Amino acid sequence: MNLLGRLLIVLIFVGSIMLASFSVVLYATHTNWRERAEKLQQDLQKREKDFNDLRKQRDDMEAALKLEMKRQADRVTALTTSVRQLAQENDEAKVNLAKLEQERSVAVAESQTSHETAERLRIRLDGVSKALLDSQNDWVSMSTELVKMTDEAHGLAIQLANYQSVAAQLAQDYQGAMEVLRKHGLVADPMAYSTQPPAGTQGVVTETRPGGNVEISIGSDSGLVKGHQLDVVRNREGRSSYVGKIEITHTAPDRAVAKVMPQFRRGVVQPGDEVMYIEVNELVAH
Repeated sequence: MNLLGRLLIVLIFVGSIMLASFSVVLYATHTNWRERAEKLQQDLQKREKDFNDLRKQRDDMEAALKLEMKRQADRVTALTTSVRQLAQENDEAKVNLAKLEQERSVAVAESQTSHETAERLRIRLDGVSKALLDSQNDWVSMSTELVKMTDEAHGLAIQLANYQSVAAQLAQDYQGAMEVLRKHGLVADPMAYSTQPPAGTQGVVTETRPGGNVEISIGSDSGLVKGHQLDVVRNREGRSSYVGKIEITHTAPDRAVAKVMPQFRRGVVQPGDEVMYIEVNELVAH
């Protein structure tokens, strides 16, 4: 083999090596791009999943926000209704107060009129008695006017008898009424019973509520009405203590709601405390 043949063999060998190297480089490059494309595809899928999760969270938050806004709107509506009801009750209380004030004024006026009438009758009765006594003392000196004076005296005597009969009947009725009041331990003052419940009223506190309100185990079936006042007593371990006083605000047949009167509070009202009406003379005796 000559030199040219050897040179060609070397060139062919070098060319084969270069072609093989180029093939290896090309294969490696193709493989890297495929891996990167797969990685990018995986990243894209992950980001799409994260995007869907975020969109779901946003939808959930919007739904929760709408629900909360609806709840707040319902609460505002309820509070507005309560305010209107309280305003209506306040107006009704003002009307009732004005009516009671008018009735009191009428009763005072009638009482004054009755007192003035009784005073005039007393004065007239005193005058009649004096006239009768004078007539008896001047009987001899006024014999010429005997018939006239006798007739007048007879008329006055009849009128006096009528007055005395009426007075006796009124005294009897008054005595009977006072006897009934004394027998039941009552006083002759109607205003003294505006806050007094029926005698023997007794129950227990079943529940305490915010704002100083309590619920008790007796109601309108026991004679309770709005405005009645009851005393609260606690019996624990054989000892009794005065807790305070409550005033009835709402009644049902078998229960009632009352508010604690701060000016009489001696402790905190608790479930199980007894409620009753304590007479003032009974409290003084104890």
